[in-house]
Amino acid sequence: MTVSTRRLVAGAVVVLTVAAIAVAGFLGYRYYDLRQTENARDSSLAAAKDYATTMFGYTPQNVEDHVAQSQKVLTGAAKPTYDELVTKNNLVSEVRKQQVVSEAAIQDAGVVTNTADTSTVLIFMNQSVTRGGKDLVRVDPSRLTFTMVKRDDQWLIEGIDVITDDSFRSRIQQTDTPPPGAVPLPNPAQGSSEAQSSAPVPSAPAG
Repeated sequence: MTVSTRRLVAGAVVVLTVAAIAVAGFLGYRYYDLRQTENARDSSLAAAKDYATTMFGYTPQNVEDHVAQSQKVLTGAAKPTYDELVTKNNLVSEVRKQQVVSEAAIQDAGVVTNTADTSTVLIFMNQSVTRGGKDLVRVDPSRLTFTMVKRDDQWLIEGIDVITDDSFRSRIQQTDTPPPGAVPLPNPAQGSSEAQSSAPVPSAPAG
């Protein structure tokens, strides 16, 4: 093997080695990034469920502490909105005065979308309220989303969106024009005759 050939072989080995290191580094970073995103999904979901039960569940004895805990995990637009709601309704004093007990039970929850430091969590929750230790005031099935951000290894709520039946319906675009390529359903009243086309109107789930 000539000297020039040895140099070419040595150069090729160096290039291949550098390429292998670069690929390994890229794959390692991708794996790390995916792991971080997966961990964020789990931790943000756990935090959101914990925050929801604290924010919407309270007794006359712990309501002030629960409000204070909730205020600590709020940021952005969510903080002044919650503070105004608590102040406007005199929440702490009214809960104590009327001996209100609110129990929040998470029926289901899931992460809609997330990155390593952001997350949107959808929560299905039942909130039952009693007054004076005996009268059941109401049971409210609620759907809400927490828009969350991670700062200093802690998840904070940046936005709170309570989804009511009205707001759910408003998000559904209704139209009388069927989508392209839609095949009309046969009309039983017309037997085998050609049915007139009609677009189905989606409906929101009950309460």
